Amino acid sequence: MASLNKQQKRAKRAKIKAKQINIHGRKPVALDDDLGEIGEQVPEYTLAMFSKMRDAEATSRNDMLLTLLSNLASIISDHPELLDMENADNEAMAATHLAADMLIDYRMWADGMDRDTAQAWLTDPQFITDFGTALDSYRESLDALEEKAE
Repeated sequence: MASLNKQQKRAKRAKIKAKQINIHGRKPVALDDDLGEIGEQVPEYTLAMFSKMRDAEATSRNDMLLTLLSNLASIISDHPELLDMENADNEAMAATHLAADMLIDYRMWADGMDRDTAQAWLTDPQFITDFGTALDSYRESLDALEEKAE
């Protein structure tokens, strides 16, 4: 389990990120007392990914998760600064944290959930199992692509 200091940093980072991407509405955030700057609108690449995830979720949760994983890989490639290496042991852990943050933000965006409810959804044992299954499928598809390339 992470130290109290690390947990506090993560909580603060999540709060800042939520304000920056302004999931709660589509209007610009008012002046933020903690940051002293105006929050940003949701980036287009995030909205595009969320829309694809919603469409895929209409088919199945697995399709939604595969959409997240494939889109997130290209987003990280284009925006490596999104990975929080300061609070992760390695790049894979930072990507996992980003995926979790994106899933929470997606659920808040798609269903208007509050952060606590979205986090509870993310920690549901069935969801964790489904995510593991989707991650295995995604890795297998990457391995298949690499074999074809050889």
